[in-house]
Amino acid sequence: MSIFKSFERFAGFIDEAGGATGGGAAGGGAAGGGAAGGVGAGGGGAGSTGGSATTGGQGGTGVQTSITGTPTYYAGGGSGGSSPGGLGGGGNVNSVGTVNTGGGGGGGSSGAGGSGIVMLRYASTYLVATSTTGSPSVTISGEYRIYSWTSSGSITF
Repeated sequence: MSIFKSFERFAGFIDEAGGATGGGAAGGGAAGGGAAGGVGAGGGGAGSTGGSATTGGQGGTGVQTSITGTPTYYAGGGSGGSSPGGLGGGGNVNSVGTVNTGGGGGGGSSGAGGSGIVMLRYASTYLVATSTTGSPSVTISGEYRIYSWTSSGSITF
């Protein structure tokens, strides 16, 4: 069996996966609706569309994965109004998306998208990497070895 058959891939895990602020798309999710009366729609999450512009839309829900052994949401959409950001790091109004989740930023003057994360998981029966760059964290969860980067990096087997 090839080691590559054990990898899991999820949209929105690449660095800077968060979408545009306000009505933008986050992590490849559907965009929120247009602004109405100065209130923006919530940004779409990787797993759902953002909320309505008429009520200051809630950010869309991101994608949940258990790649680390614990169910976690990533790439949530940012809020377009007084509603909350989406599960997975989506920011509230005038706040940034959560660091290392790829969540979209909330609408307003300072709602930048959150930085992303790259995770590589494979069966721990295979050998460890011969070298890495970017200081990834390395964990073992069950029968898997997981490398996680929150900045640029590489891996060699």
